[in-house]
Amino acid sequence: MQNNELLERIDRRLREKGLTDYRASMLAAGRPEIIRNIRRGRSRNPRRDTMEKLARVLDCSFEWLATGRGPVQSPPETPGVPAAAAPIISGENVPIPPARSEMPLDVPVMGTAAGSLKGAFQLDTSSPIDRVRRPPGIATAVDIYALYIVGDSMSPRFEDGELIYVSGRRPVRSGDDVVIQVHGADDQVEAYCKRLVKRDSASATVAQFNPSTTFDIAADRTIAIHKVLNLNDLFGI
Repeated sequence: MQNNELLERIDRRLREKGLTDYRASMLAAGRPEIIRNIRRGRSRNPRRDTMEKLARVLDCSFEWLATGRGPVQSPPETPGVPAAAAPIISGENVPIPPARSEMPLDVPVMGTAAGSLKGAFQLDTSSPIDRVRRPPGIATAVDIYALYIVGDSMSPRFEDGELIYVSGRRPVRSGDDVVIQVHGADDQVEAYCKRLVKRDSASATVAQFNPSTTFDIAADRTIAIHKVLNLNDLFGI
């Protein structure tokens, strides 16, 4: 069942900001399904942190977006009043990352990576399907691309529809989450997202979580094995 009043407020700000469901969801949380799930009734009461992120992207106050009460936009900061302190995580101050709008929109999304043993999805290395924000931890990095996860075999590490950032340059070690590019049918490139267990001249052994299993991918079928970047890589936290 839909939360129609919330959707009316979201739609109003989407129109006023010139955003689509997809773009607003990606800017808010790096995932394309945030608003889609609200429309489909899968998320009638979104989490507070999700709503706060969405409110920032829609340039409105959290209270108005969540309840319809109060002004649409938060009042401007009073001159001379110091900004709020950095958030506390594990008892330590950590830097506040830049706003999404300040991150360059230049990381190509090259397609999808299968989260299953069978039917890897095509990886289009020549024509990006989208471009997403570049986090500060990879501001100067080269050979960076992004993919959307399809399937749930890497859950709970990666969920269906989740965006991942991948480096074609950083060294890959056992225990890393990786994207393995392989030769598919008709000379197409296919991709799997898995965890690397070990690698030798004959094959790479990889693992998945749902269901838990390991399997080998032959070296003569493998084009490349690239590291999936974690939060520390992306934001330096």
